[in-house]
Amino acid sequence: KGKKSVFCGDIGCYTLGNAAPLDMCDTCLCMGAGITVAQGIYHTEPDTKCFAFVGDSTFFASGITGVINAFYNQADLTVVVVDNSTTAMTGQQPHPGTGITMMGEKVEKVSIAAILRAIGLKTVETLNPLDIKKAVDTVRRVADEPGVKAVIFESPCIVLTKPKGKSVIDEEKCIGCKKCIRELGCPALTLKDGKAFIDKMLCTGCTLCEQICPTNAISGGKGNE
Repeated sequence: KGKKSVFCGDIGCYTLGNAAPLDMCDTCLCMGAGITVAQGIYHTEPDTKCFAFVGDSTFFASGITGVINAFYNQADLTVVVVDNSTTAMTGQQPHPGTGITMMGEKVEKVSIAAILRAIGLKTVETLNPLDIKKAVDTVRRVADEPGVKAVIFESPCIVLTKPKGKSVIDEEKCIGCKKCIRELGCPALTLKDGKAFIDKMLCTGCTLCEQICPTNAISGGKGNE
């Protein structure tokens, strides 16, 4: 925040982060280009904080070579791997990080963190993005470190899980500040009569809105299983 930065997107469900209110995708070219474009921007504008987003499936398909090139050529960027344990955008196909082969056999997963460390990255953090404070604090800390570093967010795609509880809004506590809508861009959150409203058909109970509500007007979510 307050620093010159660029967010390089990639091909996957996280590309939807380009839309309002998130506006978190400044570039989007092809699979794996988030990492390579971020590297190029750093070398032409070294005063820019560069972030490269890549999904777990795209990482295995075409992200690894970009990380190797960025590390070898002394780039300074933060690779953000959004690992939802599937190929979510195109139909839930397995990939080397799922532990399931294309024939349905169970095998040992290939570790993204282990690959990044083998390339030479000294800082590789793995955490749950649904702990929003820890997630934000970690990215801020890691981004200030030199060289190529990575944050891996691990949380299964909602298609693979089942909500254990839906979040609900206490209208008396809600002040209509729109913070939950503005900062999350969650499709389940809208405004109704000046108050935040949660569509129970869309809510997954992830609790992100509960964590950021300034008046504690939202409760009931229990995560997924």
